[in-house]
Amino acid sequence: MAITLDGLDVTSKLPTDWADTMLRQAFQNSVVGQLSAAEPIPTNGKIIPIYEGGFEVGYTKELGRKPVSDVKVSTKAITPHKFAGIIVVSKEAARANPGRLLEIMQADMRNAVQRQLDLAVLHGISATGGATIPDATYINQTTNTVKLDASKDLVPQFLAGYDLVASGDGEYDPNGYAFDSRMRTRVALASQQMLTIPGASTPMPNLAVTTGTLGGLPVAYGRTVGRRFAGDAKGNGVVGVVGDWSKLRWGYSSNLELTRSDQASIVDAKGQTINTFQDNAIAYRVEFEAGWYVDPSAFATFTNTTQPAGDEGDQ
Repeated sequence: MAITLDGLDVTSKLPTDWADTMLRQAFQNSVVGQLSAAEPIPTNGKIIPIYEGGFEVGYTKELGRKPVSDVKVSTKAITPHKFAGIIVVSKEAARANPGRLLEIMQADMRNAVQRQLDLAVLHGISATGGATIPDATYINQTTNTVKLDASKDLVPQFLAGYDLVASGDGEYDPNGYAFDSRMRTRVALASQQMLTIPGASTPMPNLAVTTGTLGGLPVAYGRTVGRRFAGDAKGNGVVGVVGDWSKLRWGYSSNLELTRSDQASIVDAKGQTINTFQDNAIAYRVEFEAGWYVDPSAFATFTNTTQPAGDEGDQ
């Protein structure tokens, strides 16, 4: 994997797997990455086969004609989308060793990358301002929705979302849930309720874990499930997702580009201009490409007119 800084390959100044490790950790720690696996995506895109089933095996007598199934296979294009961000730091912090500076910024980069992947695949939006990503399919395009009523038992409501996805002709097999971080206690209690003998007291769930199970299926948590991007505290009412995550195909290209400048003028999110030369600062621009295709019908969303209180998690 190439790591460039000011157009020069600086891979030799960092661990050879620095960029790959940073991106891989970011994607794996995202909600999407916890419930589905990535695959390599070339910079010019990728055509993927979509197997729609239809194969059957039937009885045939000796020397009889063997039955032929009407198998449906289509193709979909995964188009890479470019994502970028700029980090501004003081020149004093960067003076000693630019490679070391990149390592210090790694945690922030990782969190930002995983938030963007989740918001893109779940809601088709940019993490900076919530702008719609053109020509992108995303999970929240589904018409399968369960409106949660927190005053009633949540277990049958969570199962109703499962049934919406699984009610087809065997086309979808729901295999995982994703919930807004603020739903953690409610989901944990519902999970314990499923495992508790009727009449027995419900044990205290372990709230320290970042993942869990619900009805035996994995659960991933993240603020991004509620469509909360930078500056958006309310979201759009979505608090959870259940679906067949095998119907999501995604990946990222192998090049991470880092560009440095101490001469540029940068306009920040508040519209204020930072003059890197005058302010003795350095700006680093981070760019990468990721692409995905999702069948929205393979998912169902859970919505709530009143967002859960509190705010936890770093995704």
